[in-house]
Amino acid sequence: MQRIEIDGVPFFTTPGPARATAALVFGVGLRDETFATQGITHLIEHLVMGTLPKSHLESNATVDVESTIFYATGRPAAVAAFLEGVCAALADPPFDRMDKEIGVLQAENCTGSHPTASALWAARFRLNGPGLAMAGGGVPEWLTEEAVRAHARKWFVRDNAAAMWHGDRPEQLRLVLPEGPRPSRPHPPVRVQTGPLWMQGPAAGAGLLLRVSDPADAATGVGVDVLAERMRDVARKERGLSYHADLEIVDIAPAHREVAVVVDAREGQEAAVAQLLWEQYLDLCEHGPSPAELEHAVDGFAEHLDSGDDVALSDLSRAAFTEVFDLPFRPAADGAQRWRAVTPGQVAAALRTCRPDAILMVPEQVDPGPLPGGIERGYLCSPVTELPSGTVFRPSLLARALHKAARLTLVVNEAGLAHRDADGDGHFIPWPEVEAAVPAIQGYGVFVVGRNLCGIDVHEDVYGRRAVDAVRAQLPPHVFVQVPPQRADSAQPEAAGAR
Repeated sequence: MQRIEIDGVPFFTTPGPARATAALVFGVGLRDETFATQGITHLIEHLVMGTLPKSHLESNATVDVESTIFYATGRPAAVAAFLEGVCAALADPPFDRMDKEIGVLQAENCTGSHPTASALWAARFRLNGPGLAMAGGGVPEWLTEEAVRAHARKWFVRDNAAAMWHGDRPEQLRLVLPEGPRPSRPHPPVRVQTGPLWMQGPAAGAGLLLRVSDPADAATGVGVDVLAERMRDVARKERGLSYHADLEIVDIAPAHREVAVVVDAREGQEAAVAQLLWEQYLDLCEHGPSPAELEHAVDGFAEHLDSGDDVALSDLSRAAFTEVFDLPFRPAADGAQRWRAVTPGQVAAALRTCRPDAILMVPEQVDPGPLPGGIERGYLCSPVTELPSGTVFRPSLLARALHKAARLTLVVNEAGLAHRDADGDGHFIPWPEVEAAVPAIQGYGVFVVGRNLCGIDVHEDVYGRRAVDAVRAQLPPHVFVQVPPQRADSAQPEAAGAR
């Protein structure tokens, strides 16, 4: 593999087949957005791809939690034209297509992450960084051209990009990207926990999140691989509870990786799958994998190395990714050697180090029952047992008497906003923890979103106009999501911003 630069962009290349494969990687994804701008990166990707002419290339682009990648396979000249077209479109996106592409993205409804993994990221980071994936990843209709242009200028720049090429490369290839410094990517704060937790959330099946301090540690890599394989064997083949188990990974920093083991479940069997996932993890923590499991994992890694083109593409992709994110690069062959040296005891010890911050996720309303190993119940948001004192608002007495769903309480004070729902569950959002205030689509109201994952809907039809005014008076102007006039339609102007 050779590393060169083309127009200042780090470029990793190896010889290969006549049909070339190339990719342009940018260090920006869902974790770099806000609640108010979620989906903005995906929108830029669509605007760019929409400018490219029809061709017979195998080409596409993806946006996930961490990165945005444009890629193509085909004749070298056509692949080079694809990359050059992407760069040109990033320098001058076609904003005249913005409304149409917003509609396309809403139809696509792509979250950029498995729903169970998204819930696990949120359990670790709340509504920060990767935790934003739980908000849905869609494109709100209130995104403005100014906001999209600013996001593109900040993130889709030369210093935040790297490229890879496998095959014969045309000498005249250019990668002219807008100039700009690599954006600072702050590390999202991690929620403190003193032991393993299980939580209910918007999951599809069950999931287990493990925090890894050394992403290159072979024992941990073997351990999570064996855990996923066990779930495929036991949950699917032996018990018929599940169809698939997989891994989703996010690198937060060079010494901080989050690994999510996500397992789907047959309807009604989510609790059994969660129990099995936790029990298999505890067993690996105590005993490690069997010799047969360890051999199978190592053989799987070695078999991957038998395909020269696949290995070359994997190494090139990893090289570009690690370049963008300032992570150490290690070729696949090096990983295979380290996996061969791992012992069952080392795997057990590595997985035990992840246990204090482990999080087991189950769908809402699912109770996994008694679980061994000292795991306790946790909550995605910040429930409170008692509401604070302050100005109290409730639906009318008649509504509360006739409908259980109307037995709600809202409290506004100088510290924050509190709410008790019809089931008696209480929530509190401190004013400094407000991430966004979203205007009501109809009528006069505001949905208050907390970075602690609590969300409280305040609407005049439920609590009266005085309640909405009291809440809006406490919120700073910058948290209000502004609705562009051309998309406001029948929405009232006073609900779109602070008074």
